[in-house]
Amino acid sequence: MLIRRAMADRAATLPRWRSALPSSPSMLRRLLVVALVGLAITPFALLAMLADTPLQLLLLVLSVGGILWLRWRSVALEDDLRQARVRALDAADLERQRIQRDIHDSAQQRLVSVRIHLGLLAHDAPPAERTAIEDLGRDLDAALADIRSATRQENPELLRQNGVVDSLRSVAAHSPLRVTVEAFDFGRYAPQIERGVYYSCLEALQNVVKHAGPRAVVRIRLVGDPHRLTFSVDDSGIGFDPAHVRSGVGLVSLADRVGVMGGHLTIDSHPGMGTRIHGEVPIAIDQVR
Repeated sequence: MLIRRAMADRAATLPRWRSALPSSPSMLRRLLVVALVGLAITPFALLAMLADTPLQLLLLVLSVGGILWLRWRSVALEDDLRQARVRALDAADLERQRIQRDIHDSAQQRLVSVRIHLGLLAHDAPPAERTAIEDLGRDLDAALADIRSATRQENPELLRQNGVVDSLRSVAAHSPLRVTVEAFDFGRYAPQIERGVYYSCLEALQNVVKHAGPRAVVRIRLVGDPHRLTFSVDDSGIGFDPAHVRSGVGLVSLADRVGVMGGHLTIDSHPGMGTRIHGEVPIAIDQVR
């Protein structure tokens, strides 16, 4: 297994991060339950109190009404927060794509031009200087390879045409770590769902590359069910203790991506035992293509 598991009693004590944001239908259901409970207990509360005291009756009615109003406001604020997070992530994706285009159309083309000129200089340079110029050319080739790798990973056109599975396999083929992508009944879905799942897996993989160590092995697993999608990114790296590590920008962004889709994100890790990032996203019938 990619993540080595300890004994069952020890595994039960492993620290866990859980970040979840309920979907709007579930919040509406909770509001309805609160309202029904309030309506159900009101007659019993009235009987238990002194019905002939108007002030107490007025206070009871005001209290119940205030509780229901506060609950309604909290649900509305949660929905506003969710919409704001969606807009923020969409803006970040658009900015990322703009930077990618700028790199491809400007910086990369200039570096290619510089590389060509270096090759011409090396051809005409004396032997003593040719070696230094060729070393600069190799460094420039490495920089160009890094730029091409980054722009390939962030290519929205590849995601639109081929879907999540093929896009992640393209990323895995150029990863510095050994990455396998497994897919089970994972088809095509609405663009916002595919974009959310793809970037969630991509950000999880980027975290592995940065922190898991050079010998880590990664497995990305995608599973499609009639009413939900699940993804997991497992690595055999060094792991970490969530109780002593602050969540960075990558993990926060990952949790936001899953949260705005109404899903749940779980991060399991322990020093020396690797890390597992698991997400579940609900889907509707009209979101399946």
